[in-house]
Amino acid sequence: MSDQSSLLVEKLWQLKRLIDKGECPEVTFVHLNNLLREPGYRSDVLRRVEASGTERLKHLAKDIRARDSGKPLMATPATNTDSAGQADAEQQQSWLRRNLIWITPATVAAALAAVGFTAFEPQTIRVHEDIVADTVWESGKTYILEKAIFVEGANLTLESGVTVKGDNGSALIVTTDSKLFSRGRPDSPVVFTSNQPEGQRARGDWGGVVVLGKAPVNQPGATIEGVSGNDPRGSFGGTDHRHSCGVIEYTRIEFAGFEVYKNNELNGLTLGGCGRDTIVRNVQVHRALDDGIEMFGGSVDLKNIVVTGAADDSIDWDWGWTGRVQFLVVQQHPDVGDNAFEGDNNGNDHQAQPRSEPSFYNVTLVGTGQTARKHRGMVLREGTGGHFHNMIIDSYGIEAVDLRDEVSSLIARGSLTFSNNLIANTGKLGKSVDESGQDDDDFGFSEGDWLMSPDQNNLQRLDSALHITARDPVDPNFQSRVQMRQMTAMAPPKSEFFDESANYAGALNPRLQSSWLDDWTAYPQR
Repeated sequence: MSDQSSLLVEKLWQLKRLIDKGECPEVTFVHLNNLLREPGYRSDVLRRVEASGTERLKHLAKDIRARDSGKPLMATPATNTDSAGQADAEQQQSWLRRNLIWITPATVAAALAAVGFTAFEPQTIRVHEDIVADTVWESGKTYILEKAIFVEGANLTLESGVTVKGDNGSALIVTTDSKLFSRGRPDSPVVFTSNQPEGQRARGDWGGVVVLGKAPVNQPGATIEGVSGNDPRGSFGGTDHRHSCGVIEYTRIEFAGFEVYKNNELNGLTLGGCGRDTIVRNVQVHRALDDGIEMFGGSVDLKNIVVTGAADDSIDWDWGWTGRVQFLVVQQHPDVGDNAFEGDNNGNDHQAQPRSEPSFYNVTLVGTGQTARKHRGMVLREGTGGHFHNMIIDSYGIEAVDLRDEVSSLIARGSLTFSNNLIANTGKLGKSVDESGQDDDDFGFSEGDWLMSPDQNNLQRLDSALHITARDPVDPNFQSRVQMRQMTAMAPPKSEFFDESANYAGALNPRLQSSWLDDWTAYPQR
């Protein structure tokens, strides 16, 4: 690395440290590897710093701009150069952003329509064509998706306070050669929701958000659910474990998940083949028709996540997902839903590599007890491993954990662990489901004996560990009513990702009245 590059890396590290200290309200977190690897991410961070950083931070950003060649500072896979048509589109978009303020409303509408937008109110823009050039959706404006909108060969940036509404049949699909930067703030989140009037919204009003990347998956020729198998834009997966699909933070996704065709619905948020440098944190998926969030392979991490009222599984994974999760709340609703977690490796080949083996710390799973619709906490099957620690699994009417298929070998080699968790008010008076005879789906393995063996350090209680308001679908409170001395939590691993101080069970610190859920989450019924 040249002296100039080394100096630039040092200044980017200084930039991250100052942002971590709160010197830029517009940026709450910066991933250092992404700053070095991803020119688009770096430029987006610098733009936000220049807009709202301290004078010291702005001066540093100016210095970085002067030294930055716009190239990766660490090894990254080569990408295809833009076509001439795409370059023309980028120039057109850039010209529009610079000049729209000076021209008449009629000309604005015509110009926007030429690149796939229709403005019919000053702050509302209809999106009816795919996005093929770097595009910024501006704070305070509403964008209406008229159909499935693909982002191809471009970065789509959503500023804080943007509202995206989906018509029936619409979705936002970000392909493998593109990135999504959906960066809200606690006081001004990005919101994806239905285009139906408030009070008339429902699950499945629109499709949801799909983001695809080039990290490894164990399914040959992987194509994402909800996109025709004949459409190459639905393909994903590759060899880059760290591939970045972009940034999604302080973002809510509501009333999504329409049925594309029989038994195939889009999820609230789908992440296919997204790598470790993708940032997904402070994200809520509310009232999805299918799964809340589903990972298809990849190694994307999730932090500060809320899934409320999903009509199928809240968190689902397949095809070799190996990501990490910390601070996750799942709330079931009494009339819909299946499992809080449904984990798979590969249904066609349970031994497929890379094997699904995510790690979870500090999770609160809120069931509804013996309601009309009963739920399971976790179903793990088809060869998935996983590591589950510092969790509260509360009020699941069927059972806390259901292991299926060949689990003994996974446990024996340490690919499946479950310890330092609190299981409360689950099953019928704490009794496990009978899996004998025809119901034996795990070769005689006893989940109850495994979960409560002394070396696992799990705790069980007959009454709920949460306040009754944790099950309120409109105004929930997910704080535990169990004191820390009644928990057996372990310290999370040391890494840039994990908060090592979270030595408690559940997603919220029981010593604090406030939490990371404050301000940006919402729980509308309609």
